[in-house]
Amino acid sequence: DRRRRQMCIRDRVCGGPLPTLKPGQFSTAFDAVFCGEAGASFPGFCLDYIESNSSPGSLSMFVKDPEKYPGIYLDNPHNSAPIKSDPRSSDEKSLDRLPIPDRSDYDHSKYQQFWLDREEFSLASIMTSYGCPFDCDFCSKPVFGNRLRRRGMDRIFEEIRDIKDHGYNGLWIADDCFSLDPEHTRCFCHRLISEKLDMKWFCLSRVDRISQSDIDIWQASGCRKVFFGLESGSNDILKLMNKKTTTDVAEKTIERFAQSDIRTAGFFMVGYPGETYDTIETTFKWALSLPLDEISFTIPFPLPGTRLYNRVMHVNKNLDWQYENENRMVFQSDFDEDYLKKRIDSIYWQFSTRRSETRALETRCRSVSAKI
Repeated sequence: DRRRRQMCIRDRVCGGPLPTLKPGQFSTAFDAVFCGEAGASFPGFCLDYIESNSSPGSLSMFVKDPEKYPGIYLDNPHNSAPIKSDPRSSDEKSLDRLPIPDRSDYDHSKYQQFWLDREEFSLASIMTSYGCPFDCDFCSKPVFGNRLRRRGMDRIFEEIRDIKDHGYNGLWIADDCFSLDPEHTRCFCHRLISEKLDMKWFCLSRVDRISQSDIDIWQASGCRKVFFGLESGSNDILKLMNKKTTTDVAEKTIERFAQSDIRTAGFFMVGYPGETYDTIETTFKWALSLPLDEISFTIPFPLPGTRLYNRVMHVNKNLDWQYENENRMVFQSDFDEDYLKKRIDSIYWQFSTRRSETRALETRCRSVSAKI
């Protein structure tokens, strides 16, 4: 309850991807760090701490058995060795025992208005699965890891009904990759249709594992946009990134979506270590050739915990995590940052011009059809 939550904030606790990877860097600023999935261990820790009536700043005295709280890490003022235990990931049964997020005691109006202005419906985030078995060179996933785990449909739809009760009519499905288990995805779609919840939804997906029949059921259930990590127009660079897909597979999938009412967005990366200026230009040309509705380009950002981070040289940690949504080199690279920025801006302009011309043509065609 609220009283307990207020009592828990007497000490400062943090968690998440970076604290999981480098807990020692965070333990100097926080009284305790929770690594990995803390959904099971942190609530128990809070309850025990409240009942102990410990004074603020005394967590090292309170945590006598760190194994009781998987993933905990805190400095020991009496010893150079930290107090810690290994993180423990949840299995599917334990995930379903967790309560749905408490969305009360929060003003949703501004958040909903943002999405209404942007998409004409309001989205709330939800996760239906955790983990991703793929191992892309640049991807960091220290919290949920490689093992795919699915939530049960009953628990998922309990949360969706709660989201709808809070005034939302859309879902941002924040799974690492919603299409990893096609049967799980189909079951989700069929249930959305059968329960007549009328919820639009967006998701992240790979370009493989999606058939035409899947696209049809996604659209029927309310899917309105899918984000794809396309990354490169060069199969050699995709192999270097360990994407385990090809441009041919991507083209066929994007073309099938283009025939539906589901919009598509593509993420691309240029300036990857091992690339050439020719492969970068190949990616630019490829991005403009695809029937996408949105595109986004980034310069590689070496996230801690990835093979990319271990491969690059001289990461500028003074810039690291300082800039949001800005393309800049934070490591030693053979590519000119200004050139990449200018070319990315040029591709955005070309894409926007093409999209405007396409929409104008579609409008004229609809007008002619209506007159006929």
